[in-house]
Amino acid sequence: MDITFPEHTNALVSERPQADVFLFNSNSNLVRTNGIRQRISIPLLSNTFHQEVQAVFQREQAQGRCNPIVVGAIPFDMNQPAQLVVPEWHERVKPLDRTFSSFVDKDFIHHASEQSFAPSHTEFLDIIEQALSSFENSPLKKVVLSKILKLTLDRKVDVPRLLSNIMAQNPSAYHFSVPLKNSVLIGASPELLLRKQGNKIFSNPLAGSAKRLDNLDADRQAAKTLANSAKDQYEHRLVVDAIRAALLPVVESLGERKESSIIATPTMWHLSTDIEATLPTVNPPSMFDLIKQIHPTPAMCGTPTVSAQHHIAALEPHQRGFFSGLVGWCDAEGNGEWAIAIRCAEVSGNKVTLFAGAGVVPDSNPESEWLETSAKMRTMLNAFGIKEDVI
Repeated sequence: MDITFPEHTNALVSERPQADVFLFNSNSNLVRTNGIRQRISIPLLSNTFHQEVQAVFQREQAQGRCNPIVVGAIPFDMNQPAQLVVPEWHERVKPLDRTFSSFVDKDFIHHASEQSFAPSHTEFLDIIEQALSSFENSPLKKVVLSKILKLTLDRKVDVPRLLSNIMAQNPSAYHFSVPLKNSVLIGASPELLLRKQGNKIFSNPLAGSAKRLDNLDADRQAAKTLANSAKDQYEHRLVVDAIRAALLPVVESLGERKESSIIATPTMWHLSTDIEATLPTVNPPSMFDLIKQIHPTPAMCGTPTVSAQHHIAALEPHQRGFFSGLVGWCDAEGNGEWAIAIRCAEVSGNKVTLFAGAGVVPDSNPESEWLETSAKMRTMLNAFGIKEDVI
């Protein structure tokens, strides 16, 4: 195993990992894996997905592995194949100490020699306007529209060093590094879709955002403005209500914080609600059943889901792939954690792709949505040490 965490930081990766090393660090667990024993590369919505997962676990248990694990990524569109693996080796231990922000690698600096947005600024404003016009004549209440930024950097990215910087700069996030076929999906998501421990499940939807500001008083005012924003509270409520409605038929009891709270990342303020539920003891849904029940949420897609997906397919000029999908793990006992794949990048050599989306509701302003998506990209630009204004 050639991925290590130096004792003096208890957090930062010091050696180059192999192409099949996976990492997921939350405030509940650190899961690290290495090697590949079996793959699951079929869509979650496939009729055979459940049987395939069960067969994988049964084969592992037949070979003496008492509680095998699958790790990987699930795409935004669950009709597309997931990339899940059973690793050769894994450990699930206590999460890393989160007091390591002093270990930011200030010498980790990249420069972009090429950059391009899809859609462009003008095209993005146009698709927002098209979405806004749809609210009048359709059941659509919210649609999440996104943009990607493709960068060519001045040198090949040192992925372990990048991961170290991501973790140091974003200590409270869900950190992940997921090997894909020809790239690595790496990031610091602020949003938990689902954690399952025994018969308890937890979700922490975020929706409604504001950019953090350098001036302390202005930053506090930005948070206050977000908390009092009718537009953002409406957007947030759509997400919470959708998750509740999806879970109620399959849980025994469900609770949530009555009012949204404000959480902060180094670059953004978000409206946040904690949801907790208890599953029935007889024939409880599996982790992947629960994912199929609630993913994608209105925070990543919109509502109603089918209408929002139709608008995304019609308006976005790019395929999301694993962006705004899920990253995480699940063991044979049904426990696991899945975070939403945002504030992340796909990295292949010196080629980098960033992603950000914004929730469009009837009161949205197109230019404000462009600025919001740009602000969300700053998390990863900071981790790469990209100082120039590429957004």
